Amino acid sequence: MKLAQLKTGSILSETSFYVVKEVKKGSIVVIDDNKNEISIGDKYVEAILASADIFDKEEKKSMTELAELFIGSPRIAMTVAFMKKSTEKTKKAYEAEKAAKITEIQNARVSDVPALLNTLIENPITKTIPGELRVMKGRHYGELDDLGRMHFVDMELPITDASSRIRQVDPRTIQYIIVGGTKYSLK
Repeated sequence: MKLAQLKTGSILSETSFYVVKEVKKGSIVVIDDNKNEISIGDKYVEAILASADIFDKEEKKSMTELAELFIGSPRIAMTVAFMKKSTEKTKKAYEAEKAAKITEIQNARVSDVPALLNTLIENPITKTIPGELRVMKGRHYGELDDLGRMHFVDMELPITDASSRIRQVDPRTIQYIIVGGTKYSLK
């Protein structure tokens, strides 16, 4: 990691974890998990600290390889991007969406019907709302719960108490991770 790549908000680690508050000439100012403000010299930063979001190379990995790499990287600053869980639409919302599409096709000009049907085939009405991509920067301690989800400390959230920044990540839904100066993406 090079000091010139750091910016406000970058996340770093050694034994402690820090959020960069300011980058100065010859040093950086960081905030640790106990809300202490610390100044660290640039030689120490470049030799010791690991960044959660700076990477020099990229690699493609399978879903299994990404999950294994994520689980096998505890106590290291990293970025993880994963798909959140899909949610079921209510029956009323699904029926309303379906009725609106039927009405739209029934009221369309005959010349517009093929395009509307093609759009419906390409983007069908489903009973679920797909999960969205979530990107978090922080760390984990290798704790998997009974459902196979990792307890991850989201260091971009404010510190209020010990568990306020804990989020869950399903390793099977990871799209990419950045760890050890490399971005590993799903093939």
